[in-house]
This record gives sequence, C-alpha cells and structure tokens, in this order.
Amino acid sequence: MPSFGPEALNALQTAMRFRAQREGLIAANIANADTPGYRRRDISFDGVLSSTRAKMDRSHPGHLSPGGAPGAPKVELGPKGTRPDQNGVDLDQELVTAHRNAGAFVDQANVLARVSALVRTAIGQS
Repeated sequence: MPSFGPEALNALQTAMRFRAQREGLIAANIANADTPGYRRRDISFDGVLSSTRAKMDRSHPGHLSPGGAPGAPKVELGPKGTRPDQNGVDLDQELVTAHRNAGAFVDQANVLARVSALVRTAIGQS
C-alpha cells in the first residue's frame, strides 16, 4: 500500500497553493482582456514542482526534509497579441484554463479531505 506521509502532504499543499496563485493570474488576464498591449501571465507547475523537489533533497537519510512553501514561482509572460491593440489574451482560452484549474483544485482539496478523515479515524476521532 502506498504511503501518504509528510512529503506527499507537502506536495499536495504546494499543488493547491499553485492552483490558488494561478487562479489570481487567470483572473487578472480576464480582467485585462481589453487592455491594449497587455500580455497574458501564467505560472508553470513544472517550475513549482522542481523547486519543491529540490527542497526534498536530504544530505543524510536520517535528516528530515525542510517543509514550508517553495520560493515564489516565476510568472511567465505570453506572446504579444496579434490583435491591432497587441493584447495577448484569448478570453475563451482563459475561461477554459480557469475551469480546468478550478477542477484540479477541487480534486486536490477532496484528496486532502479524505486523507484528513482517514487520519481522524485512525486516531479515534470522528
């Protein structure tokens, strides 16, 4: 049976933080869909994941890995738009991205809730 220890919980929390930060960027993109010269902004989960993995490296098998949030993820700017106002936001694509991001956050929150319920059951609380 796979273990769901502290490293997995830290990774899940990192993923949920990433989703929350990404939601803010998507909302800003949608809000600026008509702003001339605006370039869409996004963050890459690969960058967040690699910084989290780097924090999990241990110098000795007996050492605990440091917890906490990874460094601030790098915000990536999209290309300049092809519209006459040079806006790089595709509103339809942003709405699809927002929907997928929200769905992933809900899935991760459900996993966290189930793990929490299992832990409460294991220690005799209901």
